[in-house]
Amino acid sequence: MSFSRGWLAGNRLTLLAGLALALATACGGQTQSGGSGGSGGSTNGSGGSNSASGGTTGTGGAATGSGGSNSGSGGDASNAGGSTGSGGAVSSGGASGGNGAGDGGSTAAGGSTASGGAVGTGGAGGHGGTGTGGSTGSGGAAGSSGAGGGAASPVTPTQVSGGSTYGFTFGDVVFQVDASTGGRVSKLSLSGTDLIVGPATDPTTWGAVFWTSPRSAWTPETWPPPAAIDNSAYAPMISGSHLVMTGSADPGLNVAMVKDYTADATSGWITINYTIDASKAIKAAPWEVARVPRGGLVFFPLGTASSLAAGPLTVTQSGGAVWFDDASKKATSPSGDKLAADGAMGWEAYALSGNLFLKRFTDTPPSGQVPSPEGEICIYPGATWLEFEVQGPDTSIAANGNLPWKVQWKVVKIPSSVTVSAGSSSLFSFAQQQAAQ
Repeated sequence: MSFSRGWLAGNRLTLLAGLALALATACGGQTQSGGSGGSGGSTNGSGGSNSASGGTTGTGGAATGSGGSNSGSGGDASNAGGSTGSGGAVSSGGASGGNGAGDGGSTAAGGSTASGGAVGTGGAGGHGGTGTGGSTGSGGAAGSSGAGGGAASPVTPTQVSGGSTYGFTFGDVVFQVDASTGGRVSKLSLSGTDLIVGPATDPTTWGAVFWTSPRSAWTPETWPPPAAIDNSAYAPMISGSHLVMTGSADPGLNVAMVKDYTADATSGWITINYTIDASKAIKAAPWEVARVPRGGLVFFPLGTASSLAAGPLTVTQSGGAVWFDDASKKATSPSGDKLAADGAMGWEAYALSGNLFLKRFTDTPPSGQVPSPEGEICIYPGATWLEFEVQGPDTSIAANGNLPWKVQWKVVKIPSSVTVSAGSSSLFSFAQQQAAQ
């Protein structure tokens, strides 16, 4: 088609107006993929602030939709998860949206926190597309407080009635040490029931003592025990939550003993950190002997089966454990023999009058134990008491060196649902559970 120059000049305004209308129609007809600038709300939901033992708070990641051009942005869903027992892991942010509907971030749920569990994730990002603004992402639900276990509650030791006895009292537990007689444990009771034989029952062989093993290395004689480590006075000292008893050096063994007692009211464990200080090079194992009243039930997990030497005791084996029922109180040992065995799992237990006396320690493999007639776990029947024993590793100690060793005690009530008898699976399970706490 051709137009004359005159016609074009005369109709120029009409043509320009039509061209502008056509261009406007072409641009305006295009569908916007993200809507007309709709933006998702930015809502920050704060999580719970309770914590079991003061963990750091995990925060949800920002979740922003990044869809098509001019798309509505997804909700900025930032939640603060519940405080955790040992520090929650930071949650991941929402994934960026692709081309699609412009929905806001989904609700960011606060994660439950048991012992430092991960906190809830942030909302998913909005998708671009048809032009509706993203809906507001809601804040995360408050997280629950972490179950990181109760905080330790050290018990402060005190001097009893201004004498030579010191101790700890917490709940229904009374634990006492006599500084004038070997720094030995003189009392352990639960709700008034004594689980350690005191001096009123037996004037010489009583309480809980700490020696070196084997007894054959004692000089100048193998019985009675060297006075410096067994029954001479120890120097007492209270230092914060520690009760420390320091003994004098024995000239025959060339060792001195230190006993550091602490107690925790939350867990119920009484911790005894023993130290053998040697002035000359020796080889010895740490040996704890606790005299308990007769009539109860001793049991412990058995390690190497061939290691069991029952001696004067009649025992049964059931469920991987050794059981000695002393209800008759008739077992004796005129020759001085005793039960000796390799234990397992690092505990032994004594059930008496509805109470459980539990010892926990590091298990020593058979290769590290003092040879027979000793053993990791030993039981000896006395006139009015049983010796409830545990020994640590047979160790070479250098001159002016030392050997540290730890044993922990706990006394608890046995639930009425637990059967107290030799071979009882419920009693073994209860003791095992207590040892693991």
